[in-house]
Amino acid sequence: MTATQSAEYDYFTARGLRSTAPEGLNAALRLVLDAMPTLLYGEPTEELTAEEQAVLREGGVNLDAMPGRDPLAETAVQYAAIIESSLTTKEAAERLDIPESQVRQMIARRTLYSILLNNRRFIPIFQFEKDGPLVPNIIKVNKALPPDLHPVEVYEWYTQANPDLFVGDDIDATVSPLSWLRGGGDLKWLVTLVRRL
Repeated sequence: MTATQSAEYDYFTARGLRSTAPEGLNAALRLVLDAMPTLLYGEPTEELTAEEQAVLREGGVNLDAMPGRDPLAETAVQYAAIIESSLTTKEAAERLDIPESQVRQMIARRTLYSILLNNRRFIPIFQFEKDGPLVPNIIKVNKALPPDLHPVEVYEWYTQANPDLFVGDDIDATVSPLSWLRGGGDLKWLVTLVRRL
């Protein structure tokens, strides 16, 4: 592995993902977009009457401005990255050194977080340590996750610093739930937080 490949690997694994080829990410993005409802945005000047446009312009709206960031596109790309770097039930079984049937039981009990998309099961890799096993106590937190959360919400909750989780008495030293689990933080407190989602 070259230094560049090693840096790329470290970058993605630090964020709970696997490094992947662009073709794989594009295929995952297509899979995700096919599963999402289609939203079509037309040009405001084509979808509004002249009177509606005049009212908006008088109110200070610039109908010719280019739109800024697209949260729907950002979510789709993030979702695709999660899907592309996920494990199959077979890969998860090999990584955990357990039978594949036991992985399916863990999914059914919601102790192993997974995504069902187009009749295929995806197990996000952020739940695993770099060397293979699950992050300590993550099965208890997974069980408490509300089942209706979007996979991007789950990923962001696990990987982003949480203002309610800080090291020692330093309220500015916030950590992510994954870091909290890896550091042996109070599991009951984390379960309480996840139930508030």
